[in-house]
Amino acid sequence: MSHRRTALILRVGACTLLGATAATATSPYWPAAVGTAYGAAFLAWCARREAAADRRERALAQRAELVDRRPAPCCLLWQMSDGGGHGADCTLGPVLVADIARGWAALNSACCLSSWESRGTEHDTTHCTRTDQTA
Repeated sequence: MSHRRTALILRVGACTLLGATAATATSPYWPAAVGTAYGAAFLAWCARREAAADRRERALAQRAELVDRRPAPCCLLWQMSDGGGHGADCTLGPVLVADIARGWAALNSACCLSSWESRGTEHDTTHCTRTDQTA
């Protein structure tokens, strides 16, 4: 039985015992209300524990699903540098690695982001470092 279903059943039991507590509290057998109130509190506590176990189980399943979506590392250097560099044993191929390196070099040498995005035709006047080329 799943944790969610068990928690639901325990909550229903706690509510039933609370009703029994209210009924016995007004009768001549009022000392029995103490036992039913204790039983309701215990079932509510158990339901809370089961609900927490269900949330924990769902979170672990979600984390496992996210790990499966992570891209496979192409080489050991890429894995160790958090995607910053590629090694000689890279499965991407030397042409693609060279293109990636050339793209990063172009981005680092651009005077502003809008200049890099527009290949030098537009410049951001507030962030551009080349004042002679600003519009």
